[in-house]
Amino acid sequence: MMKKRILEMLQQSPEPLAGPEISRRLAVSRVAVWKHIEQLRKSGLEIESTAKGYRLLTTPDTPLPYLFGERSSRIHYYRELDSTMNKATVLAREGCPDGTVVIAEQQRQGRGRMQRQWQSEAGGLYFSIVLRPGLPARVCPVVNLAVALDLVDSLESCCGIAARVKWPNDVLVDGRKIAGILSQMEVEADQVTFLNVGIGINLNNQPAVADKPAVSAIQLTGRAVHRAGFLADFLHRFEERMAAFSPAQTIAAWKAQSITLGRQVKIATLRETCEGLAIDLDEDGGLVLAMADGTQRTVFFGDCFHQEAAEGRNGPAALT
Repeated sequence: MMKKRILEMLQQSPEPLAGPEISRRLAVSRVAVWKHIEQLRKSGLEIESTAKGYRLLTTPDTPLPYLFGERSSRIHYYRELDSTMNKATVLAREGCPDGTVVIAEQQRQGRGRMQRQWQSEAGGLYFSIVLRPGLPARVCPVVNLAVALDLVDSLESCCGIAARVKWPNDVLVDGRKIAGILSQMEVEADQVTFLNVGIGINLNNQPAVADKPAVSAIQLTGRAVHRAGFLADFLHRFEERMAAFSPAQTIAAWKAQSITLGRQVKIATLRETCEGLAIDLDEDGGLVLAMADGTQRTVFFGDCFHQEAAEGRNGPAALT
């Protein structure tokens, strides 16, 4: 991709890079170089033209494919989609490679758990990853826990924010939701053909959900987050984790970061509600509850409400 190669040259050059030199290296005309430079500027890059050549001043916050180096061929960016999960499913069924990422600035039909709508306010980061993990179907929910852990680490590394994890798939800061995770898989003959994980992170947006507490990185720190840099940091961490994936280690690490274990909780599904003390996770990521009658019950999905949290209508960007 020509723009990607030009960007890499500008990033690697400590001095302004002359148009004729770029033209020579790429074996294209200077007019072609100029056109690509203009396209890069229109996409948000600040490129200065000097007497000595072109100089890159800043890279855009927008997570455009050519900003991701070797990953760029697996990055699919859209201004608007009905849902990144829908597009990821289409690509997965067409045979796209493991690690394909679908990003959208806006989602017309973004969704959270139990088919609720997920609001995609401007400035957030909304994407889905196509995974082919080679895992039994029963273990795939543990991948959600891995995603949550790496989001926690990226929030600390990129934003200086200390976040914790909440079962089954939320990331919270002081009880307020900053990120949510949703996954779906397709299975054929007992084998997982693909697992898609959808992620929404409140970074530079202003979540406004009255009945459930939510927060964004910019609200916590007062500083805008470079979304492309954040996504690159997360993908690097997550790819490393999945390359040596251990469900047992993931569960142990998740338990150490959990704000759910040790609390009285209510689990609500479309069919029923149960309450108990959250005491453990089982080997497949199910939440083990100690019930009032002395028995134990393991739940694998549903909305989880902590006893001390408000329990109004569930919103797309704010869970307790």
